[in-house]
Amino acid sequence: MHKWYAYKQTTRKLQLVQDVQRVVGAKIRQLRLQKKWSQDVFADISGIHRAQVGAMERGEMNMTLKTLKTVADALKVRIRDLVEDA
Repeated sequence: MHKWYAYKQTTRKLQLVQDVQRVVGAKIRQLRLQKKWSQDVFADISGIHRAQVGAMERGEMNMTLKTLKTVADALKVRIRDLVEDA
């Protein structure tokens, strides 16, 4: 595997992307916990696999717009609400 595919990269550009992923993931977790949902409950409501929910919240996943829309719909927020602090 080439080093630029690794999750923990040191290039500035990739580090910025990973920072955004972590901020968005933290926001998803915050909103989920406000609803007092476990990751399992959120997975059932959103239709996203539980392991993927965990990866999103840890900032380990590069989410597509479709996934962001699915998450936003499940949490009853706008995509903007998920990414505005990123």
